Amino acid sequence: MNRFIKIIIRLNILIFSLNIFNVHATKENNLDYQTESESFQIPGHGELIMDVPKVWNYNFTTPGNNQPPIITFYNLDKDKEEIYQLNLSVLWDNGFGRNILSPKYIYSLVEKTGKEALIGSDQSELILEKITGLNGIGYWFNLSDSTAGSGEYKFLTQGALAVGELLLIFSLFSNDNESILQEALLKIIMGAQHHYRKDV
Repeated sequence: MNRFIKIIIRLNILIFSLNIFNVHATKENNLDYQTESESFQIPGHGELIMDVPKVWNYNFTTPGNNQPPIITFYNLDKDKEEIYQLNLSVLWDNGFGRNILSPKYIYSLVEKTGKEALIGSDQSELILEKITGLNGIGYWFNLSDSTAGSGEYKFLTQGALAVGELLLIFSLFSNDNESILQEALLKIIMGAQHHYRKDV
């Protein structure tokens, strides 16, 4: 299994009990990213609305027991192998005296995850970039692993963004360092909206 995926699995279990799926990878195709609005019902926390590329497939998993829902986006090549995988985990403040939506918390979370992933990467320094959405800010980073073998991903884009009263943790795994997937990811994340009325 790719070292990136091992690290992210371990960290997400430790922090959020978030599962990353182990899948095969092939080169990204030239895709047409026309989008359509998708609504994801977050149990007890309203709905998350995102403009998703029409050609993307997704699985939406709600584990229950107050565990974070997971949205997995993917696309298949002509051999039915996954070209990439984008995992989104949807979290909310658990009320234990920490504000997971604060810029300070988000920065520290992404930095901690990034430093762990950096150990198995080609890079010697972690560079965090700021991202601003419709209703919050976040941070993200890029790393690569040139030692990834067949069926493993070479590139990781990961971060977190506050969206209304939710926190989105995102991990994009791919074998193509071109910007089209990353641009699509950032567009989806930056345009995400959270609709939640506590009085209904």
